[in-house]
Amino acid sequence: MNRVEIFVRHDAELDAFGYFQYLNEYNPPTARRFLDAIDQTVTNLALQPLKGRLRKFRGDDLKNIRSWRVDDFENYLIFYRFAESRLEILRVKHGAMKFPQALRPD
Repeated sequence: MNRVEIFVRHDAELDAFGYFQYLNEYNPPTARRFLDAIDQTVTNLALQPLKGRLRKFRGDDLKNIRSWRVDDFENYLIFYRFAESRLEILRVKHGAMKFPQALRPD
């Protein structure tokens, strides 16, 4: 089996940290669990990168994007692309957000 390179975009890091800060205000243990869950979900995606739902967004910048729910935090989605042996984590977003606007850089 080929090794998968994981590349996390800065926007995805900012997304995750923003949610962490919000959760940490109300429940610090849950906030820490949230970050651990993101790490675990990304690790699992590296093992099965095509398991996420292929999204049908308009625009060349949003082609071949997949999504998968964060383990134990089902309201949060990880948006990513997989090509060759590279898993690119694009964004981490709450499922209630409007897509595809939420996927474009802030």
